[in-house]
Amino acid sequence: MILYYAHAMPIYKTLAEKRELRQIRSKFPRAKVVNPAKYQNHPEKRRDRMGFCLRLVENCDAVVFSRYQGKITAGVGKEANHALGIGLPVFELEGNRFKRRRSRVRHMSLRATLQLYYGWY
Repeated sequence: MILYYAHAMPIYKTLAEKRELRQIRSKFPRAKVVNPAKYQNHPEKRRDRMGFCLRLVENCDAVVFSRYQGKITAGVGKEANHALGIGLPVFELEGNRFKRRRSRVRHMSLRATLQLYYGWY
């Protein structure tokens, strides 16, 4: 199984990311985890960040996503909804639980997401 880990960019390379990855690997021990943070300097991602990530999702078998400061950010929401749209299972990491999401997720706009990220960049 190949599992895409959708999470907000401010979580990249933090203790929170490490904790979430441990939880994912504990729940899905045989899965190969695709972490978009590992592709930060990839030329294709630099040209088309969202399109690149959506193509990564298309090559996976499932998606796990997390919230940032209690909110589903624009990119994470697009990745989760894209996965649902192509029939992949989607799970939300909530604390220590994985909640299966079967319908589209409501997420922040790009503008609101960038405002939330203000100061992180």
